[in-house]
Amino acid sequence: MTLQINPVLDINYLNQVYGDDANIIHLIFDAFLSDSMPRWHSLKTALDEENLKESASIVHGLKPSFTMAGLTAIRPKVDQLEKDIKAKAEIDKLKQAYLHISEELIPLIAVIESESKRLSAL
Repeated sequence: MTLQINPVLDINYLNQVYGDDANIIHLIFDAFLSDSMPRWHSLKTALDEENLKESASIVHGLKPSFTMAGLTAIRPKVDQLEKDIKAKAEIDKLKQAYLHISEELIPLIAVIESESKRLSAL
């Protein structure tokens, strides 16, 4: 049986790494929602406070979770944000990049929430 996952997520990656294990995918999605998203929101606070050291630490720790949750299209943008933070780019540029990524994340979070709930019932 092949799991049917919403194709806005990287189903090739998810299938390659997790196969048809609905439980593990549910756990990954749930962890992304409960752990990674609050940390993503804390990145905004760190950027607002112009704390680049904390911002770099947060974004570095978050990078793998985007890939693990099937958000591989966003990962390069997060990588670039980390590079820009470490290069001490203008704070307005960093905040703008954060906002663009956040806007892209909004509909994807709804998909991950829906898929997590659906997979938990399998």
